[in-house]
Amino acid sequence: MTSTRIRRLALAAALSLLSCAAAAQAAAPIGAFTTRGAWSFVSARGLHPPRLSTDVRTQRGQLARGDFLLASFPNVGARGPMIGQGGPLIVNSSLAPVWFHSVGTHVLSADLKQDTYLGRPVLSWWEGLFTGTGTVTRGQLVVVDQHYRRIATLKAASPWIISLHDAVISGPNVWVTVYRFVPHQDLRPYGGKANATLYDAGVQEYELKTGRLLYTWDALANVPLSDSEQPASAKTASFGAWDAYHVNSVQVVPGNRILVSMRNTWAAYLVDTGTNQVVWRLGGKRSSFQSAANARFAWQHDVQLLPNGDVSLYNDDCCKIRGNGKFATPNGPSRGMVLRLDMAAHTASLAASFSRAPKRREAAFLGSMQLLPNGNALVGWGSLPFFSEYSRAGRLLLDAVWPGKDQSYRALFTSSWVGTPFYPPRGAARSTRGRTTVFASWNGATQVAAWQVLAGPNAAHLRVVAKRAKTGFETAIRTGSAKAFKVRALDAHGHVLGTSAAFRG
Repeated sequence: MTSTRIRRLALAAALSLLSCAAAAQAAAPIGAFTTRGAWSFVSARGLHPPRLSTDVRTQRGQLARGDFLLASFPNVGARGPMIGQGGPLIVNSSLAPVWFHSVGTHVLSADLKQDTYLGRPVLSWWEGLFTGTGTVTRGQLVVVDQHYRRIATLKAASPWIISLHDAVISGPNVWVTVYRFVPHQDLRPYGGKANATLYDAGVQEYELKTGRLLYTWDALANVPLSDSEQPASAKTASFGAWDAYHVNSVQVVPGNRILVSMRNTWAAYLVDTGTNQVVWRLGGKRSSFQSAANARFAWQHDVQLLPNGDVSLYNDDCCKIRGNGKFATPNGPSRGMVLRLDMAAHTASLAASFSRAPKRREAAFLGSMQLLPNGNALVGWGSLPFFSEYSRAGRLLLDAVWPGKDQSYRALFTSSWVGTPFYPPRGAARSTRGRTTVFASWNGATQVAAWQVLAGPNAAHLRVVAKRAKTGFETAIRTGSAKAFKVRALDAHGHVLGTSAAFRG
């Protein structure tokens, strides 16, 4: 992908924060899509996830063994439909779909994550709407079990709205990032208007089963507005409320603490939830640590405290919105970072950096950074349509490219997700010149190793006529003609996992 296209995509994403999407949404649903360039399957006709590609040679033998957790949604500032449907998506290291759930064309999805709820594995993602100014107007958290049954849907207590930025399940509860509008604020001390609206941000804890609100940490009550790096100038504020804080990640830390990242203060805050007090700040105007020059960051996302005490983050390094409504020059290229904190000396140094790509990349917003079990690093480039896996030494191993205007807020990795769908496999048959090909798929089933084809004169009289190893999301199996078929999924030991309904030849 050329640097010109990268910059064009970044600019379109940036401009989407500063333009009204209402006119575009009136012409077509926000999630309008085309199937051209997307996946299509004979046995799963309504399923059209986006088809990702690569722009460098993949070093497949060096990749971590597992799958990628994504959630496709459109760059609302770009024209035309999405390529493929929007929704949470799991792909393997070959970028082939493992599981996909379309959210339809009237809502957006983001932030697919794997978690544990009451001792069992679950997936969660955000569904909702946001405007061309980046303001979330509607949002909810969706949680499904390993059978893909929906077990919880959570909305925030008014006037708060769950944002797309983060959700973390801890025991029976869930922590979510939230926003609210606070009107009639005198923002003149910060370069704004005398009677303006503030877009406040916070973190809340809810009981997932009942939706009962348990705790709120409100940025406005705990962080001075003067810490914001985003000016509240009259011209900027005219596009909407002043987004002074912009909470974009939360991590539950032992000892009744949470680590909160705020993009627009350039800082992460370790918060004692018993007192609401900030234990320490990393970055920003009042950092508790003196950072080395190469360890500084700005407009960051996805700050995580690692088991060894290091901190990982995605450093967008872009961009302040000036008083005239235009974006300032990026501080530098975006990158994934690992910082080493010296608690005794109160210093932060750079332990690792991940930024090698075919071309220099400057993300306007969004993004993620994750260290993987084998020492590799996974970087999601946010508003740019890429995610990349790097070796421990920073060598680029995989550079995945989203099609068209598709993107994913985060790119995360799992080596442990086991999907056992509550619904059966799907099959279909197509005949040409007396030869029949049977197509078999099972959306989200991770333990299928092979497929059997059962055929016969009718659904009551079927026998096994063919078997083939699984070859991707959908497996094509040549067989003779028959009146009726079924497909049967087998695991690696030959045990039957599931059987489709009968279908015609």
